Amino acid sequence: MTDQYQELLSAHTAPGQLFEWEEVTDANGVTYREFCNPGIPKTLRGYYDFGLLHPEEDWLVYEDERYTYKEVFNKAAQTANALQAAGVQKGDRVAICMMNNPEYIMSFMAITGMGAVVVPLNSWWVPSEVSYGLDHCDAKVLIADEKRLIGLEKNSNVTKVIVRPEMDSDYQDFNAFINNHSSEWPEVEILNNDNATLFYTSGSTGFPKGVLSSHRNVLATLFSWTCYSSIRGQMSDSAGGLGENPDGTKKAISVLHCVPLFHVTGSHSSFLISILVGRKMVMMKKWDATEALKLIEQEKITNVTGVPTQSWEILSHPEREKYDISSLEDLGGGGAARPAEHVKQMDEQFEARPSIGYGLSETNALGTLNGGDEYLQYPSSCGRAVPPLTDINIIDENWNTLKEGEVGEVVIKSPGNMVGYWKNPEATAEVFNDDGWFKSGDLGYFDGPFLHIVDRVKDLVIRGGENISCIEVEAAIYEHSDVLEACIIGIPDERLGELVASAVHLKPGVELSQDDIQEFLAGKIAAFKIPYEVRFFKDPLRALPREISGAARRSAWRGMPRCCCLAV
Repeated sequence: MTDQYQELLSAHTAPGQLFEWEEVTDANGVTYREFCNPGIPKTLRGYYDFGLLHPEEDWLVYEDERYTYKEVFNKAAQTANALQAAGVQKGDRVAICMMNNPEYIMSFMAITGMGAVVVPLNSWWVPSEVSYGLDHCDAKVLIADEKRLIGLEKNSNVTKVIVRPEMDSDYQDFNAFINNHSSEWPEVEILNNDNATLFYTSGSTGFPKGVLSSHRNVLATLFSWTCYSSIRGQMSDSAGGLGENPDGTKKAISVLHCVPLFHVTGSHSSFLISILVGRKMVMMKKWDATEALKLIEQEKITNVTGVPTQSWEILSHPEREKYDISSLEDLGGGGAARPAEHVKQMDEQFEARPSIGYGLSETNALGTLNGGDEYLQYPSSCGRAVPPLTDINIIDENWNTLKEGEVGEVVIKSPGNMVGYWKNPEATAEVFNDDGWFKSGDLGYFDGPFLHIVDRVKDLVIRGGENISCIEVEAAIYEHSDVLEACIIGIPDERLGELVASAVHLKPGVELSQDDIQEFLAGKIAAFKIPYEVRFFKDPLRALPREISGAARRSAWRGMPRCCCLAV
């Protein structure tokens, strides 16, 4: 199989082929591989034109609403002109904060298509977190739904546009904002190295960091994925590539969009890639496994792209047999590992094949992919480096390359790597070396070409694909006047991968319950960050030191004696 893979890769990247590449040197003197076929656009504005190859086909399905590609593109262009009329210029930041809906897609396209920078803020944040994001990115405009606008009155320097209001509002309605504006795109010169996106991600420090990426970075990911999919489609273990039947005819494909658009998984692997291949997107406002089964049957869904939890809930749903889900071809996953036993059961019980990807916001989700027979053979691996632009290495603390099978930090180099952290050159310098390699913060090893992730260097908990900073949650707990010490760790969970747990050491003579801590944190931090389990300890928390690995900390947690612990 490896020989077949390499042969197909060579054929796909040969001179004159779509995925032909060349070495280029950027302004910092770093050498990368980049696509050089003139058919690959240099900006997202040019990329969007692929959607007009199928203008009258359904693209977005949302509840009882349906939009063709042309309808969405016209609305996006109107939004771009409205933003320009509101004073937004090339390079300005425009934030989006709302649940998944068509206006999110229109706004994202409009902002990037007019040369501004889209800032997808986490819609699960509480108002203080959203306010921080707006101030930190210097947003000029915020496009948000009603719920997300609550508590943002102090951000008076930001023009606010409301989407789908349920009652009268002082904010300008989205439809009124874009009406009477041209559906022709404004004339703006956009270059491939111009900034395009600013996603926020929780790191090992308290405040989320803004991950700034260019058009070049995003497009490197989209066409690398397309190259891999085409190769996979021509291998013996898969039936047709992305958007193609085995005979080369166009395949009717559709994706159940069930992850937030403020994640690169949602924006890149579900939304943006759909434009290139003419894929229908069936948008879920909120995840519900029963509703997902209904939509798969109703819309003849071929792909589900989300966190592994979601595909597992489809598999294990008690009423799964009531629904015709035979249209499913791929159950993709990202954001967290999928247990090897789940891979086996999915293969046995579904006609659809499972797949998994690994990447970070900082790499625009570009990293590895694993699917087909290779995933069944290596179910604990996140796969091969995505061809042909991505290099992955395993290093020690001195940047020495380790041998196959040795565990070290995963580093990634590709043109998909971010420009840097917004307003944080120090943090940027910490994760990049002079040759352009990015330190992922994950520990892993190679088994041949297959990468295995085993732990994290970074002090994070990953709950259902959401990165949660241990330091941020601890800082919120420390605001309680009766808390002397707090320590956050991740505990294993079959459904979500990890859950947030907290060890707490109280002042002498004080008694608190788990509910007390959870209620105290409500409104201070997003709900998904609040510890699922809280254990109280009479002694100082020296048994959970920061300098040991996540696995060791979890082991220490399990071995610690408890007092007045209330398990959920």
